[in-house]
Amino acid sequence: MILFISPHLDDVALSCGGFVARLVRNGESVTIATLHTADAPTDRPLSESARRLHAQWALGDQPYRYRREEDLQACAVLGARAVHLGLDDAIYRYDAQGQPLYVENFIGGAVHPHDWEVHLPRVREALKLLIRQARTVYCPLALGRHVDHVIVRQAVEQLVDSAQPLIYYEDFPYAHRAESADSSDLTAGMFPGTVALEEEEVALRLQAIACYRSQLKELFGDEATMQRSVREYVARIGGERYWQRFDAFRADE
Repeated sequence: MILFISPHLDDVALSCGGFVARLVRNGESVTIATLHTADAPTDRPLSESARRLHAQWALGDQPYRYRREEDLQACAVLGARAVHLGLDDAIYRYDAQGQPLYVENFIGGAVHPHDWEVHLPRVREALKLLIRQARTVYCPLALGRHVDHVIVRQAVEQLVDSAQPLIYYEDFPYAHRAESADSSDLTAGMFPGTVALEEEEVALRLQAIACYRSQLKELFGDEATMQRSVREYVARIGGERYWQRFDAFRADE
């Protein structure tokens, strides 16, 4: 089994949809495991960021019910198995005193100490069995430094066996804006490799991303802009770019 790890319901389709479609077409068993898929809490007030996103998504008080359905549709387009691991998104997490951990600083901000202490172990536990069963693991570089991506990457690195291939994908659409930001620390000691996509694979990536209808306005404005952004990035990169550590390349020689 090839395992793609997604912090949120859309990250793998956004970033790796073309390659996932190719792997499935070539007969591989691909699982997309998404960490943060739980419904909004009902025992405490929503954070400011949660209220703002709920209003933008326009999916009611429990938007993740709809978002999980979007993900199932996208994974079906790509031919991958979807696994939802049921953890709370950053906008729904609180400290021991019941205060929201993040208001407006969950993208590009520092991970809250409470998350390192409490949420990181939960992510590790949720991923432990799947990673043990995987032949190859793909995880986000954490471009854009969304706190959920940063925590997921840390958890994966702590779990993957030294002999197990670990490959990093470029988080899209953050990667489309990362050229002007210093992300060298995220790829230190790694080498890139590019998967040149066929038109059919690009089209399947676009079709899968379009399944996340609630997210298109927030991420791109509209579907036409999404398609243009993806095609521009694919053309500039030459497909989809993935990263491995030097030792991993040596192990494959």
